[in-house]
Amino acid sequence: MTVNEDWLREERIKRLRALVRSGVKHLVFIHEAVPFYLRQGKASDKIVKELFSDLQRQSLGDRMGTELRRDHEIAVGMFIDDRQNRAFEKIYKWITDVNDAALRTFTDEHFETYRNLGTPPQLTAERDETGAAERRLKELNADVKERILILTEALANLGEHEDIAPAIRDASGGWPHLRGLVADSVIDGHLRQMRVRRTRAEISSAIGASKEIVEATFQALSAKHNVTPQKAAPELSDWWKVLRPLLADKSIDKALGTKDGALIKLVSSQVSLVQNLGELRNKVGSGHGKAEHPAGLEPSHALLAVDTAHALTRFLAG
Repeated sequence: MTVNEDWLREERIKRLRALVRSGVKHLVFIHEAVPFYLRQGKASDKIVKELFSDLQRQSLGDRMGTELRRDHEIAVGMFIDDRQNRAFEKIYKWITDVNDAALRTFTDEHFETYRNLGTPPQLTAERDETGAAERRLKELNADVKERILILTEALANLGEHEDIAPAIRDASGGWPHLRGLVADSVIDGHLRQMRVRRTRAEISSAIGASKEIVEATFQALSAKHNVTPQKAAPELSDWWKVLRPLLADKSIDKALGTKDGALIKLVSSQVSLVQNLGELRNKVGSGHGKAEHPAGLEPSHALLAVDTAHALTRFLAG
């Protein structure tokens, strides 16, 4: 390759990677859109209901059946979000950018595959049938995911591998099992560090953030159940000790739930994961004023820490 060809290849890789990563963020948003819109719609309807209570009249939502009320709340949530964030305007702009990248950088074969996707599903405010908005969101979710997969194939043709599965899970808006327990800003702050795992510094930060999100979960659960470790500066294992008795061993079949039962052993073994994650962060993660980042760290080590944190928090918050 000439210098110009090398430069052009790197520029294509940068552009495709940027499109994949922004596409993943849009995908996570669409995936979480319905519960998000329902919350917004319910909150709005509550305000309206309080206004109508003074007039001793029912709000519009109160006069609807279950299915129509759900549609109504989603529509209200979409309207509020459209005015505040222009989320879908950004998604369709991303699709336009992908169209342009496909035209300029895809091979003939990949461009033909991409062109077969056609135009993306359009979201409208009109509620022409029950469940229409929810159905179109699912269709748009599938469309965006297909475009991301074709982008990753184009990257593979350039000799680059982009694994989107962890990125989808760890993008802003991900880890829904913690939403409502830990503040969204705290979760998304840690996820920003956890999903980038290339350089030594990024790997250290991802390991540190993995420990921090587990500790944030422990603290939230301790506050919820009104229990606190005795130590003034508790380690992860200290939080685990006060929370462990609260984990439901009840309702487990005796063959699994006795002291020697397989399931109780599995639950009890989580303490090793907690201890090791804390120790790993202390040795190689961010924090503690390290003069340099440890050698020998690989992205796979950071992903192991992230996966461990995800499994632990999902079990604890379940």
